Amino acid sequence: MIEHFLDKRRNVFLLAAFAVFMESLTSPCLKIGSQRYEPFSPGYFFWFGLAVAILGIYAVCWQLILGRIPLTTAYLRRGFSYILLFVWSSLIFHETITIRQIIGIAVISLGMIVSVSDDRPKDAPPKAS
Repeated sequence: MIEHFLDKRRNVFLLAAFAVFMESLTSPCLKIGSQRYEPFSPGYFFWFGLAVAILGIYAVCWQLILGRIPLTTAYLRRGFSYILLFVWSSLIFHETITIRQIIGIAVISLGMIVSVSDDRPKDAPPKAS
């Protein structure tokens, strides 16, 4: 079933977006566990375990992705996790985001856009000008 789903290139990229989203949740889980709970307490282990479980889901998704698209194409999408981390830090932890950080995220975003702007299958027809 999953093989059929991943036959479409669009679905591979949707799975990549899901994987990056999931991976971006691990740092907030770890921070919550370490900030709000004593080391080795049940709450600490819960958040640590949740982060490990999320990374397990991410790893399975990433393996499926890497079998279908080039490594460089896949890893360029991981830059979105940095953007999501800024969202989580602001929404969950109420951390201040500075103008320098916003500029840095803009540079990362621009780099991802430029890097994948010509990202199409090798057997695809050329883009019309």
